[in-house]
Amino acid sequence: MSQSTITIIIILCTCVLYLTEKLPVALVTVMGMLAMVFTGVLSYSDAFNCFASTNVMLVLGMIIIVNALLESGVGRIVGNLLSRLIGQQEKLFTVIVFLSASVISLVSTNAALVAMYMPFIASISVTSRGAITKKNTYLPLAIGGLIGGTGSLAGSTAPLLANDVLAMTGAQTMQFFTPLPIAAAMVVVVALCYWFFLYDLQKKWFDFPEEPAPIENDIEEIPLNKRHASICITVFAVCIVLFVLQPFGWSLGLISVTGAAVLVLAGCVDGKHALKHMQWSALVTLGAALAIAKGFVESGVGEIIMEKLTAGLGSWVQSPILLVTLFLLAGFVLSQFMANGALVSMMAAIAVPMAIEIGMDPMPVALACVFGCSLAMATPVATTTITMVQVAGYRFKDYLRAGGLTSLIALVTAWVAILLRYRLIL
Repeated sequence: MSQSTITIIIILCTCVLYLTEKLPVALVTVMGMLAMVFTGVLSYSDAFNCFASTNVMLVLGMIIIVNALLESGVGRIVGNLLSRLIGQQEKLFTVIVFLSASVISLVSTNAALVAMYMPFIASISVTSRGAITKKNTYLPLAIGGLIGGTGSLAGSTAPLLANDVLAMTGAQTMQFFTPLPIAAAMVVVVALCYWFFLYDLQKKWFDFPEEPAPIENDIEEIPLNKRHASICITVFAVCIVLFVLQPFGWSLGLISVTGAAVLVLAGCVDGKHALKHMQWSALVTLGAALAIAKGFVESGVGEIIMEKLTAGLGSWVQSPILLVTLFLLAGFVLSQFMANGALVSMMAAIAVPMAIEIGMDPMPVALACVFGCSLAMATPVATTTITMVQVAGYRFKDYLRAGGLTSLIALVTAWVAILLRYRLIL
């Protein structure tokens, strides 16, 4: 049996276990990763190296920084301030988080964006006494970052990779904000959907209890420690700046863990307490999810599926509308389990030459690859950003229903926007 076939079987079995909800998400994800190791799809070192990846370290460090902000009293003050500004209107807060994340992600990486927002959302969720919750805001935060990040060449790697393929084929390349009109259309439509029905649906679906902060019961009694607060704010601000600049090639994980270490050494947070209350389930899920994505890439499943799709369509690929539709849908499906960087490169390398061959402008097809691969929200292993917010306690069915519905809305919007923008249906 080929490794690609084995990988497909493992993915299907993992999805079935997710859907049954008989086992925790973290355990199922680890089982999927181990199945890839034992069947030879992944080597032991490749699989377990993912647990020390920059994304896992980013989340680990930010959890400690969030706890330090809460323990110093900063969280209480920030939460009370935000509560006074926004009140108890969780729907309004959710839409604001989604929109602001969409805008900021134009110039910031998705993972860094989520890391920046988490302390503020955690603070207001505690001080609002349940009126505003992490479970109803974390997923819209991640979705906003994913959609908004596709709007420029700085917000996501997907447009950059597709642009490289355009350059290699001699086609006209993207300008910095070439993808912005399509991304903006998705942001507006999804924001309206959150306001009119998506928020209400997710509030109904997310019937699990709110994940408590380690010191949630005591936060109102925590006095402001000015020394610790000043150190925490300084470290957090420096981390944000370094997230954006990433000087000397420093990774997000290195910056985050270093910031956490500084706070522990300064006495702003107790190291043993931080490790005891660490959200290990989310970290394990993230590491194992990255390993599964790596196995998906190395097994060659994506390439095989794309080859069979394009070969099976035959003369149908002469239609520009069909080409855009094909690569949007293929990217959307494959990206639920495959890292979008590798997927965008692979798909664009197929799509752009096909578009040139039939005499159409390759730009809309390249953008179809970008947006199709950037809407992976329907599984907990879809993207690092989506997996990061699993600390809110989301189950597989929560990703499938809320993330899946939102991504389908965004996908249809992207399809219409690309066809209209490049006059393929006029």
